[in-house]
Order: sequence, then structure tokens, then C-alpha cells
Amino acid sequence: MASVLLGLGSLDPSATDNVILFYAPLPGNDTPGFETFARDSQYTWVSNDRLSRDPAMQFTGPGEENIVIDGRMYPYHFGGLSTLKLLRDAGRSGKPYILARFYPLSGPGGYGSENLGNFVIMRVRSAESKIGAVGIAHKIDFTLELKRYGDDLESTAPDNFVVT
Repeated sequence: MASVLLGLGSLDPSATDNVILFYAPLPGNDTPGFETFARDSQYTWVSNDRLSRDPAMQFTGPGEENIVIDGRMYPYHFGGLSTLKLLRDAGRSGKPYILARFYPLSGPGGYGSENLGNFVIMRVRSAESKIGAVGIAHKIDFTLELKRYGDDLESTAPDNFVVT
């Protein structure tokens, strides 16, 4: 199970440090984990009729890109309730966020990263189960749905990444 959320940066609409980071597990970090990471990339084509021949297809560019992340957290052990609140607040802010994936390097140690682009939060879904005596669930399953925003943002430089 990989960890989900490393940092959201500031939720201030005028700030430029907003970033969602998904990464490989880091020792001592208690963020919730994701179990599935589904990525759907679409591409658009149009049909052009031709005289006395079959229609030809013309590529018009990339289509929508969607990511669905399913995970589970156990608030009494790791992945506190504040993480879901941060994700919901980020979705409510109406801003795109940089999505990055971190992974361990096979060499002398450390981590590499992959910038997946700018994404907006379309939906945060959660289901609480095994509710304890104080009203807090022992297990929370969650789904995070993201949609690619596009590449027209100026703030996609690496200095926009915030690791907390």
C-alpha cells in the first residue's frame, strides 16, 4: 500500500505553492494509503470523408485524462481524519493542483519523481465503518477522483513543489 498525501501547500486562492503529492511510502510518515491508482487517458480523432475512398482519421489532440485513487485509512493507527478534510477543502477551492508521484531509487538511496500535470479534484468520497464508542470509525475507505486541468498554467515549474 503506497502513501497518498504528502502536502497540499496553501489553500489560499492567491498562493502559488499548491501541490498534491503522491509518493512511495516514507518511513515514519502516517498519511493514508492508496490501494489502486487508475489512470484513463483519452485521445481525440475526427473522421474526414474523402472522394471515392474510405474516410481518413485525423488526430485533433489529447482528450480528457482522469485518475481515480481508492484507498483505506485507519484513524486510530495512521491516516488521520484531517487528511479527508484537507482534500475536501482543496476541492472546494476551485483550483488546479500539480500531481506528482515519488518513487524510491534503486541506486544509493533517495527518491525520484514524475510530474503528472495539473489536475482538479472532481470528487472525494468516503465510507466509514466499524464506528467506535466515541463515534470515530476504525476504518475509512476513500475514493479521490481527479481530472486533468490542462497545460496552460504558468506555475508548473519545479519551484512550485512544496514538500512538508
